[in-house]
Amino acid sequence: MPTVLESLHCALCLLAWAGAATAANDVFRSPVRPSDCRARDADSTCATAVAGAPLPPPFIPNPVLYDGPLGGVPASGYAYWGFDFVADETGTPSPVRPDEFINRSSVPVTITLTFDIPTGRACGTRCLPGMEFEVDAGFFKIDPPFVVSGNTVTCTHTFMPGRGYGWVIALWQSTNPRLTVTIPRGTTATLPEVGLSPRPSIVTEVPATLSTCYCWDGSTAACSEGSHFSNGLLGYWSQEFGNYTRAGAFNSCPVER
Repeated sequence: MPTVLESLHCALCLLAWAGAATAANDVFRSPVRPSDCRARDADSTCATAVAGAPLPPPFIPNPVLYDGPLGGVPASGYAYWGFDFVADETGTPSPVRPDEFINRSSVPVTITLTFDIPTGRACGTRCLPGMEFEVDAGFFKIDPPFVVSGNTVTCTHTFMPGRGYGWVIALWQSTNPRLTVTIPRGTTATLPEVGLSPRPSIVTEVPATLSTCYCWDGSTAACSEGSHFSNGLLGYWSQEFGNYTRAGAFNSCPVER
């Protein structure tokens, strides 16, 4: 009897030893190691590790389309920025007016202009630049509020899709004009889609062209809208009786009687 029990005991020991050896060999042969269980692994043996891995951050488009210098601001006098590049390139009429940028994107665009102002002398509001926006087909004026912080001043306005806009600047005692163009976070657009030049800091003059205009008395005469610049600058600007005049623009119509 004891011999039978000893034999059975030995057999159980052998089975246990064999099972342990097999498990050890399985672990040794397993292709899955801790370094395999990384986020985004498709191996089902790493399901727990993958499920617990942090999700990648969502894609959020950069809301800043441009933040840099604005080219072409003259040291004195008023200058105007606003030009419908699409109408000019395609020869189609502008849906607003040809001397305004047009926000053709599907999102609002915010235009912010920043200037350095002197702080070493008491000049009060005379340190601030002359600044206004012009909008819509009626060329309505918007006077943006100034925000002064230390030696900088900013003014800003937001233009909805489809709206025409432009701006007038006179530096006076301010310097270093900078342009920032932003759209709502999570939306997408490009500078051309919101109506602007893709390179606002570059100013290349586009020569004026002559054309024929209809005059007040029904006659026609040579005329020109003057030259313009690659970043939407139309040059020096003056206003009289609600109308503005671009430098270099003219018509040879007879004087209205």
